[in-house]
Amino acid sequence: MAWLTRSSKFTLLMVALAFSLAVNLPAQVQAQASFSLGRELIEKIPKHWESYLSEYNPPPTGEPSDLGRPGGTRGDCYYISDLKTPPVALVPLSGMGTTLAEYPTFSWYMPCIVFASGLYLNLVFKNADGKELYSVKYPLPDTVDPGIRSITIPPFVNLPPLEVNQNYHWQVRLIDPGDSSNNIYIDGGVKRVEEDPNLAQLLKQATPQQRVAIYANDRLWYETLTTLVELRRQSPNDENLKEALHKLLTSVGLDPIAKKPLFEQASRTNN
Repeated sequence: MAWLTRSSKFTLLMVALAFSLAVNLPAQVQAQASFSLGRELIEKIPKHWESYLSEYNPPPTGEPSDLGRPGGTRGDCYYISDLKTPPVALVPLSGMGTTLAEYPTFSWYMPCIVFASGLYLNLVFKNADGKELYSVKYPLPDTVDPGIRSITIPPFVNLPPLEVNQNYHWQVRLIDPGDSSNNIYIDGGVKRVEEDPNLAQLLKQATPQQRVAIYANDRLWYETLTTLVELRRQSPNDENLKEALHKLLTSVGLDPIAKKPLFEQASRTNN
């Protein structure tokens, strides 16, 4: 009887162990699959986004682009009058990025800046001839925290969808009504391309991470960046996503930005 008791205990122990393995195995498989998918995403992002420097000439505005001013820092922030590290448009080296979107999302890096009250952000959208198509203003807080900022042209405004194969120019302006010398201009270009039916089918079946890889493979800059930024915001501790975004920014010469803390105070400007 004693042997049977020990045998029964052993059997119960083995059953419990097998059950534990069966329960934990799907989680382990899922973690491995997630890691593998993350590594695949990193590999799909090119080392150099553009094989050559495409020519892009933004329409003349009479305003400086990506303006920065030398000066000392005050704590961890800059005063706008002595801005050392300027805001930077997150665009390819040529300045021109492609998109499938009728109303795309634009992003830029904003350092920590201290303003006087009354400043505002102005998004201006123009066609290739420099004609203003859309403009919107947003008030700014006294202090702007560092990080990636994004803004989307809303589809409900009085603006037709972007035309295919047409160049457009977007500009984010940080405006100081009391002192125009403090104004900062951040520029980028966008071109909408026609969506291939096969690509559309692939995207329907893909996960968000897979879509990033598909966008990157087709050099769709704005979709690649926007989707990856949103994934990073949703999963700030995912090291694969962090490395993927770092590689993407580095591929367009934004190495200094790629090394900065981009998401501690990340935000999206509401339209």
